[in-house]
Amino acid sequence: MNITEIIKDKIEANQAILTEFESKELLQKLGIPVPIQKLTTSKIETISAAKEIGYPVVLKLMAEDVVHKSDTGAVQLNLKTKEDVEKAYDKLMEIPSQMEKKISVQKMADEPITELIIGMTTDPQFGPALMFGIGGILVELLEDVSFRIAPITEYDAKDMIHEIKGFPILDGYRGKPKADINAIVETLLKISDLVVKYEEINEMDLNPVFIYEKGLICVDARIILKKE
Repeated sequence: MNITEIIKDKIEANQAILTEFESKELLQKLGIPVPIQKLTTSKIETISAAKEIGYPVVLKLMAEDVVHKSDTGAVQLNLKTKEDVEKAYDKLMEIPSQMEKKISVQKMADEPITELIIGMTTDPQFGPALMFGIGGILVELLEDVSFRIAPITEYDAKDMIHEIKGFPILDGYRGKPKADINAIVETLLKISDLVVKYEEINEMDLNPVFIYEKGLICVDARIILKKE
């Protein structure tokens, strides 16, 4: 399925929220790297997917009424053996949910230089506004983000990156490696193009995005469509 079909299917099903799995599928179509992922519906399938992807893996519970996954224990990280996967699967299945439960099996991403957030909200007056900043669980505490109205240029993207207080972390703070700024710029431009082309998108939240010396990878994502 292409991006148009993914969005059309959700609208026709009267669903505004793309699951993390669906959101990352869409990002992959856009050329934004995401971890290898497989969706499973049983313990046997989950064990098989983990073996196929290759350890270490992450298991995440996919259920539409479980939104803040890290707060509810719905993410099981750094699973290195079949036994780890079996135990993690059982824990995930114990989490209360009224909806159908599926498991997303993902390749565990390497440790990043830092975690970023790349997002988009719809301003009632100006339309889609892009957001960039230091991400992860500290995003609400630090509130270190910059905004621009889409569409943005390469100059705008670089400006957004340099504007945040945490920029020194990306620029090799205290001898640490320098982050791949070009990869961030390219990602911001791709998101800008996407939200301008697809007016159906109301919100996007890519958090965390792991940034490295070379490249980046979007570890978690959520896309919300406008309601009719």
